[in-house]
Amino acid sequence: MKRIFAFGDSNTYGFDPRMGGTGRYPKDIRWTGVIDQMHEYEVNNQGDNGLSIPVSDSAIASLGRSIKEWSPDLILIMLGSNDLLNMSPASCENVGTRMRQFLTALCDCIPEYVHSMVLVSPPQMSLGDWTDPDIVGESQKFGVVYEPIASEKGLKYINACEWDLSLCFDGVHLTEEAHLRFAQKIISSVL
Repeated sequence: MKRIFAFGDSNTYGFDPRMGGTGRYPKDIRWTGVIDQMHEYEVNNQGDNGLSIPVSDSAIASLGRSIKEWSPDLILIMLGSNDLLNMSPASCENVGTRMRQFLTALCDCIPEYVHSMVLVSPPQMSLGDWTDPDIVGESQKFGVVYEPIASEKGLKYINACEWDLSLCFDGVHLTEEAHLRFAQKIISSVL
């Protein structure tokens, strides 16, 4: 059985914006849950609503300890949407700078797992209750900004910006159908 550590924000957590709060889709709908229910995979879903790219040494060290304790075969990292949503002006390049710093520190913390890490660009956003044209435009750059970072660090890379994923009314969160498609794309890309 392949063990997968999925580290990300609310789209990894499986947030359902129709429910608000900490509401989430049922396990069999969330992309991590779809993969986990397959007999050959076990997924440790470390998604968290509102999570941004960790910057503190203590947060990165804690993540490194969690990864070592769980001893995964594959580590999927998908962050950056909240960073982009919360900066003014929105800049995917600045998010990329944060991601590069985070991955440098994480790779230094757990060098034995670098070969297992996969950087996944967040899906591009659409116009909705949480977005504006500038944020949507910047989110379309995740793929081109993240790919060279993954290459520099020797990580595998998946560009989820290229996938046709439907988003909820907020323009940020995956719909039920998009979670299933996301799971299928992850499976065909790295599993």
